[in-house]
Amino acid sequence: MKNSIVYRLLARPMRFDELKRALPEMSKQALIAELETLGEAGLILRNKKNRYAQAEHFGCTAATFLATERAFAFARPDEPRPEGDIFLPPGKDGGAWHGDRILIQILPSSRGHKSEGEVVRILERSRTEITGEVQMRGKSYFLQPASAKYPKIVLPKGKLNGAQPGDHVAVQMMFYGEGGLPPQAAVTAILGLEGTMEAAVAGILRENGITLQFTEESERQAAACGETVDPAEAARRLDLRDQVIFTIDGDDAKDFDDAVSLKPLENGRFELGVHIADVSHYVTPGSPLDDEAWRRGTSVYYPGHVIPMLPFALSHGICSLNPDTDRLTFSALMEVDQDGRRYGCRFAKSVIHSKARMTYNHVNQILAGDAALREQYAALTPTFERMAALAEATRKRRMERGALDLDIPEPQILVDGAGMPTDVQYRERGAAEKLIEEFMLMANEAAAEFLEKRGNPSVFRVHESPDPEKLRAFAAFARPFGYRVDASKPQNTRQLQAVLDGAKDDPKQRALPSLLLRSLARARYSAECLGHYGLAARYYLHFTSPIRRYPDLAAHRMLYKAISGQQFTKTDLTFCEEAAGQSTAREYAADTAEREIDKLYLAAYMRQFIGEVFDGEVSGVTPFGLFVSLPNSVEGLVRIETLPGDYYEYIEERMELRGQRSGFRYTIGTAMRVKLTAANPVNGQIDFVPDTAASETQARG
Repeated sequence: MKNSIVYRLLARPMRFDELKRALPEMSKQALIAELETLGEAGLILRNKKNRYAQAEHFGCTAATFLATERAFAFARPDEPRPEGDIFLPPGKDGGAWHGDRILIQILPSSRGHKSEGEVVRILERSRTEITGEVQMRGKSYFLQPASAKYPKIVLPKGKLNGAQPGDHVAVQMMFYGEGGLPPQAAVTAILGLEGTMEAAVAGILRENGITLQFTEESERQAAACGETVDPAEAARRLDLRDQVIFTIDGDDAKDFDDAVSLKPLENGRFELGVHIADVSHYVTPGSPLDDEAWRRGTSVYYPGHVIPMLPFALSHGICSLNPDTDRLTFSALMEVDQDGRRYGCRFAKSVIHSKARMTYNHVNQILAGDAALREQYAALTPTFERMAALAEATRKRRMERGALDLDIPEPQILVDGAGMPTDVQYRERGAAEKLIEEFMLMANEAAAEFLEKRGNPSVFRVHESPDPEKLRAFAAFARPFGYRVDASKPQNTRQLQAVLDGAKDDPKQRALPSLLLRSLARARYSAECLGHYGLAARYYLHFTSPIRRYPDLAAHRMLYKAISGQQFTKTDLTFCEEAAGQSTAREYAADTAEREIDKLYLAAYMRQFIGEVFDGEVSGVTPFGLFVSLPNSVEGLVRIETLPGDYYEYIEERMELRGQRSGFRYTIGTAMRVKLTAANPVNGQIDFVPDTAASETQARG
């Protein structure tokens, strides 16, 4: 909307008649509609003198309201500011709730904050549904939200819909509160008994718009796709069924959406094939399946569970590249040399017949020299070895161009048959995992380059340069370890990679990669090809997982239009713009739900260790205490009042707690011995207290 000519004209205040004279070709009705649209988005305002101007002219900006569990809040501007988030003092929230889009006015700071403001208008409510516990006071019912960031909500008796005190429920907001009247809502679903992890999980999924059941229409359409490939459709495609193509996935994988192949060419190079399940053939625009996939946006994963984007009849059936079975695919056939250079790529709708279902575990063992497995897969072993060498060469070239190796160990929560957590361990990534990752990255880049160079619309995956202020904060943390990071040169990624390399083998630097990751921008989807900072890629999109990500499905549609010579229209661009926004929003919701549910499982796992002492390190510093991470990735809170023998002050610019008398300092990376005192699987809260003698010795200085 900032590209709107009306918005650009309003860089200075103008009356309506002035605007109309400046835009003679625009009708009065169209101009009124444009002003209303810009106003609803918080981009322009009208003052008491009936003059319109950009919101910034009046000292205002659109932002997201970030509630805390206290009286104050923060606002995160849509346009990042060097000062960061804006502090909202008590009483300046304007009735906004956590996550709402708001318009704020920036005020002179009187409390030591870099920026201060107040809410002047709520632009859009972030959610219409809240979850929590039904409680009763006297004869009145109300909802105590699961998150303390939301206020208590009145539940009229006629809107309880069978819920009783103690039930964990979802409610639909009817009134958000105004003029001294409290918010009101109606119960829409009973999720379980309050105080159980099952109810808490259901609440988190519900709050993030994640549903378990598919619509009947989408289930019927999925079932109608059948279980075998239509011979007539196979005959219209590039036939690769005689080629050595196979899948490599985890031991417990149930669906296989990508397969690979590698064959020598006469010129001494190779044809690397990445073959992706052709979901777009079955999920057509505007169909019930498409509507369902759009609404979900992505599959959601949490311990022992998957909530797929598409019904199992597709994801585990006709779109799963099972061995010894014909399947429809969209293939990227890339010509590469042994040094990892890509010379060209052609895309084709194809049909394949996978020759094997390989696992990461088996391929890793084969590459490590396991004699029995090498004999069992003798026909494929030379291909595995060539692929591994090619992947390593490709990775080396990617790192040389400035990509960041953000291979931070990823924790995995293991569960038993009943779905209860039994262990937490880091997921190992061997040569086979890295092989598949490199080939998928190459296919994604090739698809993005193909579309962008032809000026075709698509949904791109973009990762923008980091905010200089956040990079400066990271540089300050890295400096004591001997690193010199120049925050004014974010494109010099080699200085960041030096930190990542140095931190690999030094336990004292374990926190640095995570801190760097937090300082980088969040990747998102866009209809513009803006490049990918972390991969140092000029062209990038997601092509390789249309079973579980909607933007991949959108990219497949655009790619097929391009290779089949169809004409693109403005409708295609609009679709890509809307799909990018929807996909980003649904990815964020899925990430939030997965992270919050993981906390519940980690707390459930840690309950058995209450009273035990652990060695950990500080992973976060706040005004109210320290977050301490254990070697198994479990993180818990040490409240500031439990720190021994002193009054501790929070120093924001150094992100540390410092004892006023003793000079003890706690900052990120500080080693700390702690005792587990509480682990709540209902809210995910894990509490530690310091093991006094050890923590004081470690913090001294």
